[in-house]
Amino acid sequence: MIERRRAAAHAFVIDINAPVLNDDDFHHLAKVLRLRSGEEVSVSDGRGSWRICHYTMSAVLSTDDSTVQTEVNPRALTVAFSVTKSDKPDLVIQKLTELGIDHIVPIITERSIVRWDSDKGAKNQVRWQKIAREAAMQSRSVFIPTIHDVCPSIENFVKSYGPHLAVADPEGEAPDAGLSTIVIGPEGGFTHQEMDLMTRRVSLPGGILRAETAAVAAGVMLTYLRSQHG
Repeated sequence: MIERRRAAAHAFVIDINAPVLNDDDFHHLAKVLRLRSGEEVSVSDGRGSWRICHYTMSAVLSTDDSTVQTEVNPRALTVAFSVTKSDKPDLVIQKLTELGIDHIVPIITERSIVRWDSDKGAKNQVRWQKIAREAAMQSRSVFIPTIHDVCPSIENFVKSYGPHLAVADPEGEAPDAGLSTIVIGPEGGFTHQEMDLMTRRVSLPGGILRAETAAVAAGVMLTYLRSQHG
């Protein structure tokens, strides 16, 4: 991380062995950051591999035979959250990406205010992927999280993730090192029927949190436990 922090910029490329910036990233480095020729730029494939390159005043970066390095997360972490109104999901995805969550799953719950159709879902998926990519660049991460399609119900989510999940509940137990998935409910909470599908319950710091705050708190808890216990 020290080398990436010292670099003038961080970007994602398709081929780390022949790094070429896309148009948006090249514009950002050239016109916003105003990099000079020869300045260091760290690049990653978004899957853990990265290297230090040098800016050349073009979209093609110079590798100068730098070594490709690879980071591996000991286990993948997931935060699922009930889709809220306005732009709050954008904030949740941005912050969970900065924290290092690997899988982010928006869910429609019985008390969700927001309703989705396929067209709206597709548009938001594109925007969320862009938000996650930009947040990963800003935080100098070498991983871009997977932003899953909106899950239509808690029942569908539980079928996919099975017993290896816990729902955030103020009366729940303290999370342990083996926890990898936390589910966050809507402002009005889950229904009894939804809660019955998720038998394990864990508490988060603080009192009764807003949905977006709870999602970020869950991300902090999971990444902290992973950093301490692998």
